[in-house]
Amino acid sequence: MKKLLFSVLFLLVLIPAGFSVDPGAFRFGLKASPTIAWMKSETPEYLQQGVRVGFNYGFIGDLAIGNFYAFSSGININMTGGKLKYPDNISDLQSAEITRTYKLQYVEIPLTIKMHTQEIGYLTYYGRFGAGLGINVRSKAKDSYSSGNDLLTIDRDNIKSETRLFKGSLIVGLGAEYSLGGRTSAVIGLTYNNGFSNVLKGTNQVIQKKPSALANYVELTLGIMF
Repeated sequence: MKKLLFSVLFLLVLIPAGFSVDPGAFRFGLKASPTIAWMKSETPEYLQQGVRVGFNYGFIGDLAIGNFYAFSSGININMTGGKLKYPDNISDLQSAEITRTYKLQYVEIPLTIKMHTQEIGYLTYYGRFGAGLGINVRSKAKDSYSSGNDLLTIDRDNIKSETRLFKGSLIVGLGAEYSLGGRTSAVIGLTYNNGFSNVLKGTNQVIQKKPSALANYVELTLGIMF
């Protein structure tokens, strides 16, 4: 998967070099996007337990490389995560089934190719595909487990020792821009961020395995371009 990520990133960097670029073809914008995130386990003992509602925001930059193509990047602050249930030690002498809600935050740089139609009325439709590289800047969790008849909950403010620094993902999106006059437009779309690198690290001492899970999310992209 790492080779796939580097190959996609390499191609996306090279593609703009094959086009003549108009210096005035750069557009920038801002986005604020609600998300639904989940974690897909690759370890049988780790079971997916649900989703986490999050919020992304960031800067968008589009560089036109043809009449209907643009190199699209930016800087995103992604709040992702999900819920997993797995056996773990709760003391030196006792283990239990823990349900953990992961609260992960990444600074991500997307590198995508954006394809769009001509303006139809006031609307321009687009699709985008590429890759993203995220750097973990915050890892928190909320653990829940049963002890006797009681349900105990523990908030963990820092689990960076149990999560990896980098996250690779494939990005697929589609949407539309509504012209507000001149070069300004409102943006609405759906973006699927499919993680393909393990975001967990360490060894689970109960099952004697290194756990693996992928972080994914679907985003309702809302923004404005200038």
